[in-house]
Amino acid sequence: MGTADDLADSLIAELVAFIAQVPLLQPVERTSVAERHLWRACELCTYLEYRFTGAPDPRSLRDDALREWTARGLASGEAPGDPNDLLGYRPYWVAISGRRLGTVAVTVRSLGWGEPSLWVASLYLFREERRGGNGTLIMAVLEGIARHLGLGGIRLETQWLWQGAVRFYLRHGFWVANWNRGLSLVRHFADPRYRIWADGTRMDFILGAATDSATLISARRRGDTLVWEEPPGAGQGADAEPRGAPAPTFALWLAVSGWPLIRGAREWEHRYHWSDTGMPEGLAYKITVFEAYARHCGFAVDTPRIPGLVYPSWEAC
Repeated sequence: MGTADDLADSLIAELVAFIAQVPLLQPVERTSVAERHLWRACELCTYLEYRFTGAPDPRSLRDDALREWTARGLASGEAPGDPNDLLGYRPYWVAISGRRLGTVAVTVRSLGWGEPSLWVASLYLFREERRGGNGTLIMAVLEGIARHLGLGGIRLETQWLWQGAVRFYLRHGFWVANWNRGLSLVRHFADPRYRIWADGTRMDFILGAATDSATLISARRRGDTLVWEEPPGAGQGADAEPRGAPAPTFALWLAVSGWPLIRGAREWEHRYHWSDTGMPEGLAYKITVFEAYARHCGFAVDTPRIPGLVYPSWEAC
């Protein structure tokens, strides 16, 4: 019997062979100095666009400018990804009719349980390509690839401070796997879709289609605190319970909507218990850490202000 690594290697070979037939994705020529340079510039600008007003277009960055922006715009331990060193990811240009729209990198991984998933990284679109449904097209193509290979879903990593990316992935039905070092998001194909209903004073996390749905969690505001309600028995049972985690996913929806995340003093005392994933206080705590470090590095922070949340300095975290 083959190992999980053997299975992943076999699936990666199938992945590369199948993508060769997908017109939208063109392999990066990894021996080309120019292509490697542009890829690194796109990776760098993924960070810069959320950290600086007037971040450059990656296609304008020559060698000196790339080095200067790297020194100015990245934190300790960060570096622009190189297509020759992507930890197993295969790099591709996203292109339509010969026009490059941006970048994406993919691989197949298994965490040791459930089906392997398509892991996605380095998804970047040039600014003029971010309208007209190009992002949705890319996600549809990636889903088609994953389903063709018989994979269980799609998984990716993003950052709380990258609000445009976070909102995009939430709109496309991703669930929160954890918020340990950033935001790890996943969409299991076997899960029913969820939807969010909100009217300004109440927000509901609803699982399933409109004709066969269940409200798993409801939230209301009480001043600067959150009222969190889970109807008895909601989502229970093998047929109804998704692999995705409703509570942290709903917490992230509340956060991007600028809602309170703290239910009360007792729950806030347990925030460290949920510092990897779980209830909204855990996300609230990690938001303060993510934002404190960004300010410590001198980066701009453009995120919703969470009512009732105190934002300490990095030294006080």
